[in-house]
Amino acid sequence: MKSLQQKVLKFIDKQTLIPPGSRVLVACSGGVDSMALLHFLATHQQSLVIEVAAIHVDHMLRGVESAEDASVVKQLCKEFGLPFYSEQVPIPAILESQGGNMQQVCRQQRYACFEQTMESERFTVLATAHHAEDQLETVLIQLSKGQSLNGMPIQRLFHSGKIIRPFLPLKKSELYTYASYHKINFREDPSNQQDNYLRNRMRHHILPILIDENPSVAVNTVRQTEQQQADELLLNELADQHWRSIVTYTDEQLPSFQREAFLAIPYALQKRVIQLLLKCLTNPATENAEWHFALVDELLQHITNSAGNITIDLAYGYRFVREYDKLLITKMDIDTASLRPKVLAKGTWHTWGNIQFYWHHANAHMIEELLPSDEVRYFQLPESELPLTVRLRMTGDRMLIKGMSETKRVKRILIDEKIGIRQRQQQPVITTASGTVCAVPGVRYSEMFSHRQLEGDSYIWITREGETR
Repeated sequence: MKSLQQKVLKFIDKQTLIPPGSRVLVACSGGVDSMALLHFLATHQQSLVIEVAAIHVDHMLRGVESAEDASVVKQLCKEFGLPFYSEQVPIPAILESQGGNMQQVCRQQRYACFEQTMESERFTVLATAHHAEDQLETVLIQLSKGQSLNGMPIQRLFHSGKIIRPFLPLKKSELYTYASYHKINFREDPSNQQDNYLRNRMRHHILPILIDENPSVAVNTVRQTEQQQADELLLNELADQHWRSIVTYTDEQLPSFQREAFLAIPYALQKRVIQLLLKCLTNPATENAEWHFALVDELLQHITNSAGNITIDLAYGYRFVREYDKLLITKMDIDTASLRPKVLAKGTWHTWGNIQFYWHHANAHMIEELLPSDEVRYFQLPESELPLTVRLRMTGDRMLIKGMSETKRVKRILIDEKIGIRQRQQQPVITTASGTVCAVPGVRYSEMFSHRQLEGDSYIWITREGETR
């Protein structure tokens, strides 16, 4: 027993699982695992400088039999003078009224009880009795579902405290030996013998084969996942540092970054950075793992490729866009309802989206002082082609550019000027009174516009971005 105790105490110390002064609540079902853990922590209260209590949650699935589990936990608490908390959760009634997966509902309700008790009684640590075979089962389940093979975390944040698993270094057989040596009463849940759940099937049919091949397989798995979790923590920290160094956010708080900056990130971290990108939109844990990893691979491929533009529909109404060297997330539905065609009266500033337009006689004295950011052009048109109108780009729009003998499609002009898809969907065009496209503000102007003021009766055109005047 001494070597077993030293093994656990060494693990607790190495992982800093229970700081001195902790108030530890042991999740205790009444089975051999949790009863052994409760006994172990109770006998080491003084050496660890901690306070220990137990909580039992009855799911009310086995009638009187499940209620008797609580009495076993209560009796051990009485022997050590430990606080005992007991909760009953009517899982059958919850399932009948709300439906759902029974295992998942049980876990949610159980942990809700743990959280409530920790908060009301000011516990800082929740201890669970998962052991080496539990970790091996978890890794096998993760493997079967295509998830990362990190196993259960040795410790993780929970509410205002944390959850710890101090028995991970121990095999199930060692827990039976411990219980027998200390004459600890415990209960066996008959539902653990059924093959209704994936974990039980792994336990009954897969683990015996692996353990027969190598009796140390479960302990080796704990050692490997311990290192894997440490590696994962470091890699995620590095990925987060790189992500923060390249990302900027739009006015809608959606991420945007440059392709070159992304490709400068070490290849081993690039997929992790993409996962951080997706976390801005969803919780990947709620998504199908196969779909999630396939999406990460697809995004990496499109980021690596520099040819043209690409859009990919993501979950929850978002879209990934590669606009040449710029990569960003946008909302799939762009509101263009407010961008209706608008006649631009002479001598008046007009706002259209986040752009302002103004035109007047070039020699008009009422033209205000120009700003350095203003886009200024001069043009001549007969009165019959005025006033000008602004509208969204339409399929088939063409414009005659200076130096060309034939009109060019506006869509091709935008592509050649490397205007991104999102901007193209909101791009204004200016037309004459007869409907001829004469300008694509901010991009290109037709042959009738000039940078210099023209001789004779001419007009000035100003494009400005910013607040309404």
